[in-house]
Amino acid sequence: MTEILKTYFANNFQTTKTEIEKVVSAFIEKTVKKNETLISKGDICRYTYFVCKGSVRAYFIDDNGQEATRYIALENQFITTIHSFISHTPTNEFIEATEQAELLQISYNDFKKIIEETTLGKDLYNKQLEVAYITNHWRLESFLKMTAKQRFDFLLQTNPAIIQRLSNKIVASYLGITQESLSRIKAQK
Repeated sequence: MTEILKTYFANNFQTTKTEIEKVVSAFIEKTVKKNETLISKGDICRYTYFVCKGSVRAYFIDDNGQEATRYIALENQFITTIHSFISHTPTNEFIEATEQAELLQISYNDFKKIIEETTLGKDLYNKQLEVAYITNHWRLESFLKMTAKQRFDFLLQTNPAIIQRLSNKIVASYLGITQESLSRIKAQK
């Protein structure tokens, strides 16, 4: 699994093999089953995860038991509950494997250490913050400006693997619509 992360770093950052080796050595392999929970509401998120294979999502459950998926990470993407990870406070989110997944995880303490000791660590942290900001901004803007069909069409265009690989329940939760609405939208295609 570490070869996948090494390739990711080499392809996405200006860095050296030495830095890649140092950063990758701080990660630990973890295999999770489909529907396995990595983080529960009330936990302090102590890890960030890199998805080598499979998929993982971050989601909330409201007072009525409805799920709202905030983020879905597929291969070559990171996922964490960033607020909890940074602030060491309990999260309101869950992180769960949506497929059997092979992950690499890094603890907060090890992450801070690689940030202090390597340029790659600093660049990775900056990229994670940028991705979190851009993703959250897009999600907010899409809910304010787009119809459910427009959100579906955009997801189908930009990340069809989510629609192809995950259940209608999860896709609907991600799009902020009911499963029935998702079925109607799919039937129109």
